[in-house]
Parts: sequence; structure tokens; C-alpha cells
Amino acid sequence: MKFDLRLDGKIAIITGGAMGLGKGIASGLAALGARVVIADVNEEIGRESRNEIVANGGKADFHTVDVTNAEQFQKMVEEIAEQYNRIDILVNNAGIAAKTNCIDMRVEDWQRIIDINLTGSWIGSRAVAPVMMKQRSGKIINMCSMFGFVALPGLTAYAASKGGISQLTKALALELVEYNIQVNAIAPAYIATELTNNARSDPERLEDILRRTPIKRLGSIEEVVGPIIFLASDLSNFMIGHTMLVDGGWTSW
Repeated sequence: MKFDLRLDGKIAIITGGAMGLGKGIASGLAALGARVVIADVNEEIGRESRNEIVANGGKADFHTVDVTNAEQFQKMVEEIAEQYNRIDILVNNAGIAAKTNCIDMRVEDWQRIIDINLTGSWIGSRAVAPVMMKQRSGKIINMCSMFGFVALPGLTAYAASKGGISQLTKALALELVEYNIQVNAIAPAYIATELTNNARSDPERLEDILRRTPIKRLGSIEEVVGPIIFLASDLSNFMIGHTMLVDGGWTSW
């Protein structure tokens, strides 16, 4: 029986990979031998993250990409496929959140969250899938959230987008399974990143989060990167359409 998490020679695209969880994912995949492509709208920070990975001995590239721009994403995929002749891993990580009650939310704010979180994951998957289909192998990993399963007031758009990602993962997994492509998702709870700064800086809100989390703390970036690495490796080849909760027990209540 062979257990191997190494990703040597694999080409991996990580959207939203310039900072926070995305940067952690890129660093983790690179540490195990993958060449990572950081795809992000923030060119300055994205290139800094790319340089940091390279300085630590990893292989990394950077592409300026808006995940809501299908033409831009497609162009990046074509360039990567031409340069490396394959794409093995796509992590649809780019996402945003906003805490606003439904009746107070502007239509354009709702649309932006849906466009980046949900439609962006679809655009990325649609662009990369033909490359993976041709090579008859690949891993697509979507970034869901525990709020794809549960909800809190003020997270209408975010919860809707993440619930959509869970269903997108299932449907896409069924479409691509015959090509030896495994599509799965990760659903974290509150993780200590820039995205949760507002929640962590509000004592009352942080107290409520910890009260609802059986493990009584926020998760770390490393605790999400671990499951991502598993889904990117051959150890997960029998898993398709699954959304893996990494939530400190939040949904176990």
C-alpha cells in the first residue's frame, strides 16, 4: 500500500492566491513539489507572494486575473497549458464576504459576491476542464464554507454563494468523472485570515463565534491547507462531489 502526498511536476492554479488562505494554499502545494500559479487581481501583493515562494525553494508564477472575467481567465489557462503542456490542479479560492441584512443590501453588492464567489468558480472550472479532459486527469477544488450548510443573519449573499458552490461541486464532479477528474470542495469555519479581521476585532462578535465553535478557537491557515493538499493528491482519487467541512465542530451541534 502506497501513501504519497508529493505533488512533484504538478501544475496548480490558485485563484485569490496573493494573500491569506490563498497564499497559504499556494505555499503548501509548492512545498510538496507543485509549480503553483497565483492568479489574483492584486498584482503587487501577488508578485510578492510569488517571490516569497521562490525564495523558499518553491516554483511559482503569477498572473493578473479577475475571476469574473471569462476571457481573461481563458487567456491565462491557454498560456499556462501552452507553457507547461498540462494543468493538474485548480483551486477556486477567490472570494469575498460582507455582513449586511438582505433588506439593506444593494443589488450591486449582492451581485458582486455572487459573481466572485460562485460565478468565478464556474468560470475557472469551465476554462480549465477541457485541458484536464484532454490529459484525462485533474483535480478541481472549490472553496465553499460552513455557511453553505448553516447560516447567520447578515450573510444572505455569502451563504447563497457558498451553498451554490457545494451544488456546483456535485454537478461538475458528475460531468467530469469519466475523464478521471475529481471535483471536491472544502468548507471552512472562521479562519484567522484578513477576511475575518472585522469579526476578530469585534469582542462581542468574536465571543459569539467562539461560543458556537465546539473547539473554542478559530482555525489556522495550515488547518485548511492540509485538507486541500489531501484533495490535490492521489490519496483522494475515489472522492468526487464531496464538500469537506473543516469547521471545528460548528455544524455538529
